[in-house]
Amino acid sequence: MPSYNPNDVSYAVSLCGLSDAEAKELLEQVNKTDENVSLDSLFKYADFMVKNEPPRIDSCKIPAGRLWYIEPFCGSTTYVIETEDRLVLVDSGFPCYAEQLLATLRSIFPDYDERKKDLILTHMDMDHAGLLSGFENIWMSKTSYDDFLGRAEGKPNLRERNPKRTPVYRISSLLSRDISADTANMRALNTFEPETDKPLSYIGTLNIGPLSFAVYETSGGHIGGSIILYEKENRIVFTGDTLVNPSDMADSQKEFIQMGTAMLGTMNDDSVKAKAERAEMFALLDAGGWILCPGHGFPMRYEV
Repeated sequence: MPSYNPNDVSYAVSLCGLSDAEAKELLEQVNKTDENVSLDSLFKYADFMVKNEPPRIDSCKIPAGRLWYIEPFCGSTTYVIETEDRLVLVDSGFPCYAEQLLATLRSIFPDYDERKKDLILTHMDMDHAGLLSGFENIWMSKTSYDDFLGRAEGKPNLRERNPKRTPVYRISSLLSRDISADTANMRALNTFEPETDKPLSYIGTLNIGPLSFAVYETSGGHIGGSIILYEKENRIVFTGDTLVNPSDMADSQKEFIQMGTAMLGTMNDDSVKAKAERAEMFALLDAGGWILCPGHGFPMRYEV
């Protein structure tokens, strides 16, 4: 494994505006990575973290109001359910794109700051949890909630507890400006404990205004604490990264995901479990038309 010096990583340090302490940790983590993480991939990752390209935005009418989808240059698609009296967001992209997302939301909704707002996180990954302020409630599984509480105490997050993957995830955190969030408005939504022997386990129903989400926790195929949300009245499923849609994804998103896969081998903790979770996700759909909202890419129409 090659050993790098501060001059080798200075490009990423300067580009992402890292402090001296962060630069020191970046170098330490780079020197712990395996041969899949070259300096070229590190610099390319840093480039992605500072792009200021406009997001893709579209929407469709649903019985409760309107469903908006916002896809940034890289990171998760953010969904916004616009009802008469509130906004409900699902996921919120990378921390380094938080200001861009906030500006986009204010452009779509001129009264955004005055609106009642909730955020639901499908899981704790940094590319889904970038904007975590300004919400009455931030809903997530208890597993994800406990993860954020631990981070606030300086403990490693779920991703960083796997020693083989720790360096890449620490590098990602540093370059994407991921920080420990204020946990005051975070809420664990579980009514029931997940049954870990099942691909998907019902953990409760989350009611927000006119919306009612049946919530299922996965067995940890992508990452522990991931949830899938079924809003049956509006025929919408929010899948998190249990499902992605490369057929309707910006080229930059495809490139970014391919880079992550090359660096990690797979974006899942357990791809066998992830496959079983996807199969069960489809099996739970009753007859009729659905809108599937993947973690990356735009929604898909699906008929049972």
